[in-house]
Amino acid sequence: MFLKITLILFLIYIFFQLLYIFVPLFSIKDKKKREEVEKEKGISILVPAYNEEKVILNCLQGIVNINYKNYEAIFINDGSSDETLDLLKHHLQLEPTFRKLAAVKIPHEAIIDIYESKLFPKIFVIDKKNGGKADALNAGIEYARKELVITLDADSILEPHSLQVMNTEFEDKQVLAAGGMVQIGQGFKGNFLLPEPTFITSGIIRFQIVQYLTAFYLHKFTQMKAKSITVIAGAFGAFRKDILFEIDGFRKTVGEDMDITLRIQRLIKMKYRDCKLIFVPEAICYTECPATYRDLFNQRIRWQKAFMDCVVTYKSSFFTKLGFRLSIFFLIEAFLLGTLCAFPIVFIPIMLLMNSDHYMIVLGFLTATFVLGIYQSYTTMIVSNRLGLNYNKPDYLKIAIFIPIEVLTYRLLGLAFVISGTTMYFINKDKWNVATRVGTNNQTYNEGTFVLTEKAG
Repeated sequence: MFLKITLILFLIYIFFQLLYIFVPLFSIKDKKKREEVEKEKGISILVPAYNEEKVILNCLQGIVNINYKNYEAIFINDGSSDETLDLLKHHLQLEPTFRKLAAVKIPHEAIIDIYESKLFPKIFVIDKKNGGKADALNAGIEYARKELVITLDADSILEPHSLQVMNTEFEDKQVLAAGGMVQIGQGFKGNFLLPEPTFITSGIIRFQIVQYLTAFYLHKFTQMKAKSITVIAGAFGAFRKDILFEIDGFRKTVGEDMDITLRIQRLIKMKYRDCKLIFVPEAICYTECPATYRDLFNQRIRWQKAFMDCVVTYKSSFFTKLGFRLSIFFLIEAFLLGTLCAFPIVFIPIMLLMNSDHYMIVLGFLTATFVLGIYQSYTTMIVSNRLGLNYNKPDYLKIAIFIPIEVLTYRLLGLAFVISGTTMYFINKDKWNVATRVGTNNQTYNEGTFVLTEKAG
């Protein structure tokens, strides 16, 4: 009986992995040439910041160089205890200003001051008492004056044409929210305006480069095709502001991005059945990923706790208020296969020692998993190339050699992340596991210096 259940689960696992391979492989042929919409929608960029002194200037540099006119950027200093606010004051030449609330609908912690930049009148800073990332975003939404809202992490750098791409996508009235493509900043070299991909970096960074590319180009694209996107990454998401008001903004949780995505999906299912969430691979931002195993562990523990929180919070909404397809992806692929099955997998070596009769069966499962993992990662590189991410030949050789090693080594870390994160959720679900910023984006994109300049035009 146990063997039959295992076989069924493994066949379901293979089905999802093949889905993630073949849907993007046959759907994405080449980077499509986009006809940009001339009329610019108003976009408010919200950047919540808590103790981000090592990366905040890079985020700012990206904003002042975007190829877009009808925007405003609001940095929300969420009670930082470091030099975050002082850096913004110095480089933006901030002065206090009065800014009327666009709405009084979403509660948040008290606002201390609001500033406007003398150098860049489109950039504002809200200084508020600490309330967490969701609270900071809610404060930003309250003061945002544009129809679209971009949420951007403080360690994220917008690609100059990213807002133009999002503007075009939101011409479709059925699009309520969209996720951009998040690239690993340490995986690029040169000036951030003309970044060049590189695979010459540490193993832990390489692992995350491949993982991010797979998660976005394969997984999110496939989920979009199935109308089942489960999370719009907090690093770069776009929303219609009136929808954010309708769902009462962000909920205070360790995973506000997944939570708000599911709430919008629930709203679509219950009220706006013709509307949708999309993934936009051409809208790019560059983010700093953890550079140490400790920071990677903290980040992934937080992600898993966020996932478990959504499992518990939305348990009564699956299949009824969240739809069949999304529920299948979330509960079967992510929860059953991705979380629950992680616990018995670690006991496979013990089971082999106790019962050698199943040795060949287990070996067959492991071999199939290894081959699928390699093939999926190679598919990721093919799709990435079609979408304009082009490495040089020596880098492609490094990638080809690294992928089998990654499947056998780094990818096993996922089991530790899932098991630890799930366990820690039930011990202390609200603890925020912090990944330390090291400021490597500053070195990667600006060669160690920061010069605040706005690109002409």
